Amino acid sequence: VNDSTWNLDAFGTLNYVQDRYRSIQRIYNIEFERDWNLVSPTGSQTYAIGGFEVLHPEIGTANYSFQQLDYSDSFSGSRHVLNSNLRFGNLRTQVNGSFLKSTGELINSDFLRVNANAVYGFEKSWVGAKFGSEDNQQRQTATDSLTILSQRFTNYEVFTGVGDSTKVFAEVGYRYRVNDSLRNNKLENVSNSSNYYLKSRLINSQNTKLSIFANYRVLKSKDETEDDDVSLNSRVLYNQFLAKKKIALNTAFETNSGTLPQQEFTYVEVDTGEGQYTWNDYNNNGVQELEEFELAQFQDEARYIRVLLPNQVFIRTHQNKFSQTVTFNLKSWENEETAWKKFLSHFYNQTSYIIDRKIRRDGEDFDINPFNDNDDNELALNLSFRNSIFYNRGKQKYTTSYSYISSKNKTLLSTGLQENIQQSHQLNFNHKFEESWLITLKNALSDTESISQNFQNRNFQIDGILVNPKLSYLLNRQTRFDVFYQFNKQQNTLGDMEQLNQQKFGTGFSFANKQQFAINGEFNYILNDFEGSAFSPVAYQMLEGLQPDKNLTWSLLLQKKLTTYLDLNLSYNGRKSENLDAIHTGNIQLKAYF
Repeated sequence: VNDSTWNLDAFGTLNYVQDRYRSIQRIYNIEFERDWNLVSPTGSQTYAIGGFEVLHPEIGTANYSFQQLDYSDSFSGSRHVLNSNLRFGNLRTQVNGSFLKSTGELINSDFLRVNANAVYGFEKSWVGAKFGSEDNQQRQTATDSLTILSQRFTNYEVFTGVGDSTKVFAEVGYRYRVNDSLRNNKLENVSNSSNYYLKSRLINSQNTKLSIFANYRVLKSKDETEDDDVSLNSRVLYNQFLAKKKIALNTAFETNSGTLPQQEFTYVEVDTGEGQYTWNDYNNNGVQELEEFELAQFQDEARYIRVLLPNQVFIRTHQNKFSQTVTFNLKSWENEETAWKKFLSHFYNQTSYIIDRKIRRDGEDFDINPFNDNDDNELALNLSFRNSIFYNRGKQKYTTSYSYISSKNKTLLSTGLQENIQQSHQLNFNHKFEESWLITLKNALSDTESISQNFQNRNFQIDGILVNPKLSYLLNRQTRFDVFYQFNKQQNTLGDMEQLNQQKFGTGFSFANKQQFAINGEFNYILNDFEGSAFSPVAYQMLEGLQPDKNLTWSLLLQKKLTTYLDLNLSYNGRKSENLDAIHTGNIQLKAYF
C-alpha cells in the first residue's frame, strides 16, 4: 500500500535446508543459535518469515515479523520480532524487541528481549533514557527444571549531553542494572549495580585533540558474605601539534579494574616444528619440569606448546597505563636558506615512554598514579622507555641512528613472579657509495637481567657488547650480495659467571624478479669461546641454542608467485656443531588468497 506520506510493505521468505546439506559458510547471523535457544538440533530445517513494514519519509520506519523455525527431528519454535526507528519533532525513539517460545527434544524455552531508547534534542544539548531487559528461561524437557543457562536482567539508564557529538561534546549518565540468576531452581536477584559515566571530546581542532571517558561502577551482591565490587575504567587521550607540526605530542592514560588469573600451565608435546618450546633436562632426572622449558631457537627443536590449565584463582586488580610519545621532525627546514636550520633538517628524534602496571585491588580505594612503585601490591608490570635520534632518516647517505632502550617486565605465574629487566645502547650507521656498495655498521651495549621468585637457575644478569659490520654489493635493485662479521661478548655477573666471546663470519645473497620469484640465502661460521656449563638456562640464552666451539648455520628461502592468488614458499635451514651431526630442516608452504 502506498500513499503520499505512508508506505506499507508486506514481506515473506521461506528457507528449507535438508539435513544432509553441509554449508562451508555461515547461513545465518552469528547470534542465530542464541536467538532461538538451539541445542544441537537434528533433522531438516524449515524457516519461514512473514511480516510488514511501515515507512514514513519524515517519521521513520517500523516493522513486525513472525518467524517460525522447525527441525524435523528435534525442535519447533515461533518468534515475534518488532523493530522501529521513529522521530517526532525533536524526539527520536528506537525499539528492538523479540519474544521466543520453543519446544525441543532436550529443552523448552521462553525468551523475551527488549531494548528501547528515547532522546530529546534541544538546540545544543540533549536528554535521553534507555531501557533494556532479557528474560531467558530454559527448562529441561525431562524434568521441567530450569537449566544453568537461564538468566534475567533489567537495565535502566538516563543521560544528558551538551555540544555536537561529531565535534565537541560532553555526556554524563547513570545506569542501574538488576541481575537475576538460578537459585534453588528459580531465577532470583543475585546482584545490583550502579554505573556513573562520562563521555566527552573537549577539544577537537586541527592541532589539538582531547577526549575523556570514565565509568565508575558499584556492584552490590545479595550474598552478605561477599564485599561490594567497586571498579573504575577511564581513558584520557591528548594529541598536540606544535611549531607548525614539527613537534608532535601523543598522550594516553587509562585505568581499568579487572582480575588477573594466577595462571597454571603445562607443556604438551606436538609434531616437530609445530610447537614453540623445547625441553632441556638440566638435572638429568628424566622428568619434565616447568623451569626446564625454553623458547626454541630452531624449528626442529620446537616440539612443545604451552597449554593453560583451567584456573579458578583470580586476583582483583586495578590497572594503570600511561604512554607518552614526543616526536621532533625538522624535515620541513631542508629548503631553508639559514645554515643552522638546513643542518637541523637532517635530524629526527622520537621519545616514547610506556608504563602498564597492575596492582592488587582491595576495597573502594583506587591508586590511579601509574608511577607509584609499590612492590607489595604490584602483580604485573610492563615498563618501557625508548629514545631514538636519526640523521638522514630514510636515506642511505651517512644515515646514523642512536637508540637508548630500557624495559622492565613482571609477570605473575603459578610458579611465582618472573621479572625481566633490559637496557641497551644501539648505534647504527649505513652509507651507500660508488652507486653499488653499501656499508652497514651495528653496535650495541646491553644489560639483561632475569629475576625468578622460586627458580634459582633462572636468576642471571648478562652484560653484552655487539659489533656487526656488513658490506653489501648491489648488482641491481633486485640482486645483492653481503659479507659480514659479528663480534659478540657476553658475561653473566651472577651465579657461575659464564662468559662468551662469539665471532661470526657470514655471507648472504638475495634475488627478486619483478615480484614473481625471490630467493635469498645465508651461510655463517660461528666460533663460540664459552666458559662455564653449556647445559643451563643461562647458556642456552647466551649461545642462542648453539654449542661451544665451532658451529655452521645456513638457510635458503625460495618464494614463487604461481598465480595472482597462489604463492609457493620453500625454506631450508641447517646447522652443524663440532662433534655433532648436521641437522637439516625443510618446509613447504602453499598460500592461497581469497
